[in-house]
Amino acid sequence: MIDLQISSIDEPLLEAPDAASLAFSLVGRAQTMGFLPAQHKRRIELDREFLVSLANALRGHGLASIATAELARAAQAEPVNQVDLVEALRAILEAVDASPHPDGEWAPARDLLGDELLARVLQISGSSLRRYAAGDRRTPDDVAWRLHIVARLVAALIGSYNEYGVRRWFERPRSGLGGRTPAEILEDAQVEDDERVKRLISLAEELTGAGAAT
Repeated sequence: MIDLQISSIDEPLLEAPDAASLAFSLVGRAQTMGFLPAQHKRRIELDREFLVSLANALRGHGLASIATAELARAAQAEPVNQVDLVEALRAILEAVDASPHPDGEWAPARDLLGDELLARVLQISGSSLRRYAAGDRRTPDDVAWRLHIVARLVAALIGSYNEYGVRRWFERPRSGLGGRTPAEILEDAQVEDDERVKRLISLAEELTGAGAAT
């Protein structure tokens, strides 16, 4: 799942660092939340055609209909309006971050964390995990938001770690978390707006493109 490669970046994105950074973040979210267009599962040319394809895929899932339309329009404009492009990407990221999507998030989370660790941070049994992931039972809301947090964390981590490193990140004490592990923070959290969870997400997102552990 983390073998996805970005083979090239279109010039309009390179000319606008904010746009490139936001586009990278959106690709990570699409990969771990199940929104990546089928034709781009392994290799991506991060160009305007891809952005339009991704916008259409997100809109097909009922997400950010206005912002995705703006992204498609901005990506196809000649010349590209960098301000419009950045605003559309930001709006889409905000919408995606606020929208759990368990149907697309179970498989990547299981692939990277494994069922034992994932069940622990989601506060569910292994048997419940397998039923929810298979679609035999609807994913409850209190599990869906935890899974969504995991998907957001993994989206930030996969640019810096391999699969083993991602799992280790969840189980290593972090100074930024008061010496606690990310897994412990998730296990203890009772609401998604928990300040410790917000700090955890920020800690992971600081790694995007950094290639070094915190």
